[in-house]
Amino acid sequence: MTATDGRRATRLRVSRALIAAAALSWVPSLVVVFVRTTWTGAPTRIPVHWSGAGADQWGSASSLFWTLLVPGLAGAVLCSVLAVPLSSDVSRLGAAGVLGGITAGTGAITTVWVAALLSAARAPAPFLVVLGAVVWGGLVFGVCLLRGAGRSSSDTTAVDG
Repeated sequence: MTATDGRRATRLRVSRALIAAAALSWVPSLVVVFVRTTWTGAPTRIPVHWSGAGADQWGSASSLFWTLLVPGLAGAVLCSVLAVPLSSDVSRLGAAGVLGGITAGTGAITTVWVAALLSAARAPAPFLVVLGAVVWGGLVFGVCLLRGAGRSSSDTTAVDG
């Protein structure tokens, strides 16, 4: 696939590692949607604020779900879009930092909803699920580092440019 400007054809190459990392960035949001659709006995009122003594403000599980899902979806879309320019314009470490950081940050925000559900259900250590999202961002970081230092044809996929 080529794009022409009248005189020459160019080919844009996107790293397969960054495509995989962008796909992995969707996982925290998908996990939260999966929990919402499968947990039939989930609490309808969940904590929305915690103090040193525990939960001190409560709210609707449904409204908090949508409030916290939007940043996760926005982060996944952003990672998917950024996979193209990060394949050519940024160092390996820079691309890994961007995609891993976005995934960890927005994934942690999104998984707070699951932590709130677990807290309402009185599960022990409910916020470990948020730490799991941060660790997932580290995995995305690692996948991005698999991008070859030299841009070989085996590490890239051609797309319209």
